[in-house]
Amino acid sequence: MGTLKTVLLPFDLGKLVLQHDASQDLELEAGDVVSIFSEADIRVPVAHQTKTVTLDGEFAHAGVYTVLPGETLRDLVKRAGGLTSNAYLFGSEFTRESARALQQARIDEYVQSLDMQIERGNLATISSSVSSAQDLTSAASAQNSEQALLASLRQIRATGRIVLTFTPEASSASSIPNIPMEDGDRFVVPPLPATVNVVGAVYDQNSFLYASGKKAGTYLQLAGGSNRDADWRHEFIIRADGEVVSRAKGETVWGGGEFNNLRVNPGDTIVVPEKSLRPSALRSVIDWSQVFSQFALGAAAVNVLK
Repeated sequence: MGTLKTVLLPFDLGKLVLQHDASQDLELEAGDVVSIFSEADIRVPVAHQTKTVTLDGEFAHAGVYTVLPGETLRDLVKRAGGLTSNAYLFGSEFTRESARALQQARIDEYVQSLDMQIERGNLATISSSVSSAQDLTSAASAQNSEQALLASLRQIRATGRIVLTFTPEASSASSIPNIPMEDGDRFVVPPLPATVNVVGAVYDQNSFLYASGKKAGTYLQLAGGSNRDADWRHEFIIRADGEVVSRAKGETVWGGGEFNNLRVNPGDTIVVPEKSLRPSALRSVIDWSQVFSQFALGAAAVNVLK
């Protein structure tokens, strides 16, 4: 006699359709329900997950590719025909969704911590018995500025960029690291740029033609040099690969050379920040805002690869 008991009979649809495996061709009866699950419904082993990666820019065959089991970024680029002769690996951008989520979490944590520090400072000023009316008025004005900057920081969204280590001369697929792929990865390789950018507190913010051998000081001179609002002690270079080299860092990392003698590569940007109105937590907000807007903590995402 029949019952209303439900029985689950699993089968491999892939073997049935692709391999015509008769053992998977189950006989159906009236009232049966066939459910086909996707990867979003059931977490399958990483090796069996479908991963799509986008190669954009100077590739022989750019496009969206399905990653083969065990395939790395270098393997995929070679399978796509390699790079074109105009590829600029030093200026490439590699982005990943898991890195973007991590970066955004770090940004949110920083903004929250900074908000608490500013709030504690403001409360200390207000509650101080020695604070004059003028001090309180100045503190209120500063608080408005700080809150405006915090609001801008909260609007920053991470890009998911992971800084890959390339030399400016790198031009072949063999220079690409063997990074395991994740679904949704994107690798963009631009053409070789012809300019160097100078922005900030200079007389002529502009892009100048790159010439081999020219140093940072030469491009600053082309921009008219720093103006009277410049905080030249904190000027820095944003490399095309995402690295930041500050004036202070240049004296140690680059073999003791002065900032003006630093090598400049195509696509680099020289930044001369403006002086801060007052040396306080506001200075830190401005500094971090500049870094976040350019890279969204790209260096922190290197931990994702480890």
